[in-house]
Amino acid sequence: MHLRYRLSRTLLLAACASCGGSSARASPPSSPRPLVGGAPAACEKPWTLGIIGGDGRIVVTCANDVQRQPLDESSALARALAPGLDPTRERVCACASRQRAPSFVDLVFTAKPEEGRVTVSATRDEDVDPDVSAAFAECVGTVNASYEPIHSGACPAGPATAIYPVRLELEP
Repeated sequence: MHLRYRLSRTLLLAACASCGGSSARASPPSSPRPLVGGAPAACEKPWTLGIIGGDGRIVVTCANDVQRQPLDESSALARALAPGLDPTRERVCACASRQRAPSFVDLVFTAKPEEGRVTVSATRDEDVDPDVSAAFAECVGTVNASYEPIHSGACPAGPATAIYPVRLELEP
């Protein structure tokens, strides 16, 4: 494993662990249910960073620093994360309409504002039903979006990476 990737991942995990989790709406694990009677409530309206979950803080990694910043939807970091919302909503909702969905899915939005790209990856949650969670995460996979590069100003010397972990409730 590449040393920089391992270091970045270690710093991210430490930063996320220090905030007490990735969701403001922590809920006990529940067993997945098929979506009988329609799409999840999360698919009924457009997404914004503030309403889909998360703890309202963005993890920012710089060359020699990791910090947490409050989510301000008008900030450069939020504008860099936002292009991932619509394509991820489409993918999550398409997967939920085709297969059994877990009660929630963990998504990690990762933006590189100065490069003009954002990825959103679904992660597995072994605490629920490992088979359903794994199959759903595989269906969602990784969504990529690009946009005009933005100078974020988040790092004093170089580009920033903005990470926004979200626990998206999928129950109808």
